[in-house]
Amino acid sequence: MRDVATPPPTAVSGAPLTLVPQASHPADQDWNTANKFLNGPFAPWHEETESFDLPVEGKLPDDLAGALFRITNNPRFKPLDLDRYHWWEGDGGVAATYIRDGKASFRMRWVMTDSMKVEVEAGEAVYAGFVNGADPHPIPEGAPPAKNVANTNVGVFADHLLVYFEGGLPHSMHPESLETYGPFTFNGGIDILCTAHYKIDPKSGNMLFFAAVGPNLTWYEADAKTASIVDTYTFDMGCPAMVHDYIVTERHAIFLISPTQFRLDRIMQGRPGVLWDESAVPNGSRFAVMDRRTHEVTWYDTGLMLAPTHFFNAYETAGGLTVDLHVISRLGNPADHPDDPASSHTWFPPAMAWRFVLDPATKQCRNQMLSGVAGEFPKINDAWLGRETRYGYFATTRDLSPLTMTDGMARHDFARGQTLVIEGPDGLTNPSEPVFVQRRGATEENDGYLLSIWWNPQTRLSEVLVHETTEFSSEPLARVKLPVRVPFAFHGSWADAEQLDHAITAQ
Repeated sequence: MRDVATPPPTAVSGAPLTLVPQASHPADQDWNTANKFLNGPFAPWHEETESFDLPVEGKLPDDLAGALFRITNNPRFKPLDLDRYHWWEGDGGVAATYIRDGKASFRMRWVMTDSMKVEVEAGEAVYAGFVNGADPHPIPEGAPPAKNVANTNVGVFADHLLVYFEGGLPHSMHPESLETYGPFTFNGGIDILCTAHYKIDPKSGNMLFFAAVGPNLTWYEADAKTASIVDTYTFDMGCPAMVHDYIVTERHAIFLISPTQFRLDRIMQGRPGVLWDESAVPNGSRFAVMDRRTHEVTWYDTGLMLAPTHFFNAYETAGGLTVDLHVISRLGNPADHPDDPASSHTWFPPAMAWRFVLDPATKQCRNQMLSGVAGEFPKINDAWLGRETRYGYFATTRDLSPLTMTDGMARHDFARGQTLVIEGPDGLTNPSEPVFVQRRGATEENDGYLLSIWWNPQTRLSEVLVHETTEFSSEPLARVKLPVRVPFAFHGSWADAEQLDHAITAQ
């Protein structure tokens, strides 16, 4: 394994996207802005929608039954500052594709948080953005002081469909009607916020998650049946780092503390709140590894100024801990001129897949770039969480397009060191984070289906693509034609038919 001491390289060039004349839809909203995050695959869709017996090109697998839940970043009202609006600030909604008996249905609804209710009543946007900042705006008396956009992740746990946003509490929704019930506190176990990147322990089914507030990071474990907190521990990160994702092994929880800082004090002043500040970690980014049994925290210095985006997996070996993730050379507004909004690819340059090996005997950290294909949203078969995996999937970001975010789908073979990239059929592009669904009865890691949502530039609508994972060819098994554009967003999950039916019955 070669050691490297430089930030990740830039993206591999891809073919530029060629746009054709686009159809218009009654749910489109033209706010006359060139802001990338309000156009193309990001463009808002101003209707709550449901549809049944959707058109399917190809054939949905007979054993694929359940629901694909995806977050939407979908501003309901015209942002207060169109030029400063950022993708991270879109109002959260859930797009659910229900698949059973070879047929598909669809429902998309906003998450009715208390802050959204304030804006619905006002008939306009009330809250300013928190990424690039915006001029302070009067908040109605009695309204929440900050907006919970509920736009980062969604999944079923303990018979609840939970929607997550790291600036506030999760919200519970009905898993079929998508009616919003309200904030979810894990039976009073959390009171401010929690990460959107929970993990499900493959053995116990318990949820493993955390909350990062200022310099403090608090670990939680919630019971799979009751959703009550059964373990918690807090440690000091040394700075108000923005910790978005993390990873677990059977015995450890692993966090990467980086120069990306989340500054609530600046957000409350209407100033950009996500800063790239290398002085916060003067010796470089650091791994904090917490023993899940004893809560002992061990630190590993990388010596590199980099930030994590999302993790593939981690596992324990005789030589220590192997951690696979995507890292980025910088993330956020530069600390030396923090109030000037940066362009999309300057603020968030391409991420690359890297491997870090943490040696507990020496407390040393070695690293190696895994793939030369730039990408994001890495995923594995979640049943293999914490175990050595051979395959990982991610959406590619090879082309620094001013119009889109992603441009293909990749499978990385960790054993061979090879990355296979497939393109979208018929010009489809901007695929979402993939979701791996293990084939029923499968025992092999890579035996299943990959589900993702792609944008069609010709129709300006979205499609759910189902790929087979063993061969992983560019031709999908099925294309489900959605009646909407699902505005490009972050994360999602799959609930199989048994889990979904049990949750619906419980509600």
